[in-house]
Amino acid sequence: MHRNQCPLYNLGIVMYNPKHLLNSAKSGIISLGWTLIVWLSLPLASCLAQNGSWKAASPGFTPQTLLGHHDTMWATGSGGNIASSSDGGKTWILKHADSRDGLLLVLNFTTDKFGYAAGTGKRILLTEDGGESWNKVIEAPATVWQAAFGDSQHGVIRTREALMTTADGGKSWNPVTVINDPGWQEKYPHTTSMSAVDAAHMIIRVSEGKYSDGEYLWTGDGGATWNANYLPNGAGSDDVFTLDGAYWSIGGEAVGKDKPGGGGRIPMAVRSRDGITWEHLPVYYEACHWTGCGGCTPQGCFAGRSSFVPFSRILQENANTAESLATFPGHILSSHWARNAKTLCILTQGSIECTSLKNIAKLNTQDDLAEWSDESFPALHNSRPAMLGSTSIEPALKPGVHCIRCSLVNLYVSHEAKTGPAEIQINFTIGEDGGVRGFKVSGGIPKDVADKVKASALGWLFEPYEQNGKPKFVNVDIRGSVMIMNPDSH
Repeated sequence: MHRNQCPLYNLGIVMYNPKHLLNSAKSGIISLGWTLIVWLSLPLASCLAQNGSWKAASPGFTPQTLLGHHDTMWATGSGGNIASSSDGGKTWILKHADSRDGLLLVLNFTTDKFGYAAGTGKRILLTEDGGESWNKVIEAPATVWQAAFGDSQHGVIRTREALMTTADGGKSWNPVTVINDPGWQEKYPHTTSMSAVDAAHMIIRVSEGKYSDGEYLWTGDGGATWNANYLPNGAGSDDVFTLDGAYWSIGGEAVGKDKPGGGGRIPMAVRSRDGITWEHLPVYYEACHWTGCGGCTPQGCFAGRSSFVPFSRILQENANTAESLATFPGHILSSHWARNAKTLCILTQGSIECTSLKNIAKLNTQDDLAEWSDESFPALHNSRPAMLGSTSIEPALKPGVHCIRCSLVNLYVSHEAKTGPAEIQINFTIGEDGGVRGFKVSGGIPKDVADKVKASALGWLFEPYEQNGKPKFVNVDIRGSVMIMNPDSH
């Protein structure tokens, strides 16, 4: 199926006070009177994407993570499966499969040999032989959405409701308490990423919302104590990862705000060995100037939707190193990607696609604005509505059905309908892998809004619904209303 038959749109963003969401019925901005009907059903067909020179690379299960570790690609996903590929996604070797581990949402390596995986099975899998075996298990108190482990004893996890840390291999779990910022969660309820350098040093990036203000929570004693470090001027990005014994964050910073006409944003990187002291490092300006560098990992960054910068070229001081810059056919980008030799693979909407990299001497990304898939998690405790006028459909789901990512924008711009509230009905099936199947939209909304709702739903992910301990397909029917704004109306 061509990608145009499985679209992903950049939704228009309308800024307004998120508090209005709490009083939507009174304010008239949004109406959320959801009702729910749930019944068991057979699976419906899913939407598989293929585009031009991109080729599907299936590991044999529905993947939820993809990363490159040295010269090997790794993927995890449904059925507690973990697989690797050493030939650019052409063939995959299954390293682990256990239905008790559920849907694996986390996969990472701290060292060449030590790695971890976790998800809805409330089990954290460990490897100490570079991924050949995943036999050691740490019991978790809840579904693990995010995790960082320095070794088999010391780690931190993000569950639906809390950040928790262990220093005894999961025998006990304690909430992350920040000494110098006890009210951090009220300000920054979103966890965007976390990483570990070793058993003592772990870090968590928290923020107000996607691409917004935030800080780093760090520990230097294996999780016994935590502190916060705020980087001014919006420095860094939502992602933080480790490389060569240091934390890295690559993004941008605001400059010249006090100058006539306002300031701008320039690319930059920050690096820290301990979470306390951070180095400010200039990024290769020519590659990252126009669109910024995003989706950064130890393998490199994307500069636009069709340009790749290897990590050896990220810093300005390394701009003339031997490794070439590269381009690839334009694509929707994701933070889950891997590079192997001349092949680049990207995971979006539960499907891995791979393409060839073409070496070039100079990038031109001025008109190559990137499209990014939405992989964000809800705020801790759902303490307040998501930013930018979206909200989770979690309250509409019956007990036992939980979403991992299921935000729905409630204010849409449309040229096909009158400004005001519009009735909407949504029907879909949650598959055994937690993905959305057979999504349908009906009601009083126009086609352009229905298309945007469908595009948003392609990124939804749920904890697999279980009956008697076994995953089951479940149909969901939700009715409510959204607000339409027509810019052509007067």
